[in-house]
Amino acid sequence: MLTRDALVVAVQRLPTKPLEGVAFRLILARHAATALSSIGSLRIGGRYNRRGRFEVLYLASSPVTALREVEALVETADGLRGVKGPPRILLSVEYRLQSVVDLTALSVQAILGTTLDELCAPWRPLNAAGQVAPTQLLGEVIRDDGSIEALRVPSARDPSTDNLVIFPDRLRAGSSLRVFDDSGLIDAQLP
Repeated sequence: MLTRDALVVAVQRLPTKPLEGVAFRLILARHAATALSSIGSLRIGGRYNRRGRFEVLYLASSPVTALREVEALVETADGLRGVKGPPRILLSVEYRLQSVVDLTALSVQAILGTTLDELCAPWRPLNAAGQVAPTQLLGEVIRDDGSIEALRVPSARDPSTDNLVIFPDRLRAGSSLRVFDDSGLIDAQLP
């Protein structure tokens, strides 16, 4: 990954595109009333944001990826296995975004001086050692730029799939996220 100063310059050259579709999020059932809240990422941090800096909403491209990301589903020698845990709700989130950078694209990785391996590398051990993960630095520089709403990123749990990293405070007019729920139980949307 480039240095912070070089990233600030490189981010201005990143191609963006609009993106819309359906992504997935697995939440604890006790958080159903705040289904699209990203406060947890502010409190504990994540792959693309440091604790206490800013909020990020993480979504997965498929239900299986969402389960893998929160380690409710793990790969074993015998195949995929569920993991015992508290009650969870799998959400379908319809999204429409105006300005997304695709970090799965090799050309974008080249601009940033990064690789798939670096984007998927463990970040928690670095934070535990008091260091900032390269992906957290990247997320911070991109969010601070202000012109980018979201990132399409490779899933660290399954790099053949991808995730969306959304900066809720950077959503533009015309962008939106909404939990699909025709039962009316969960009515959540951004903005």
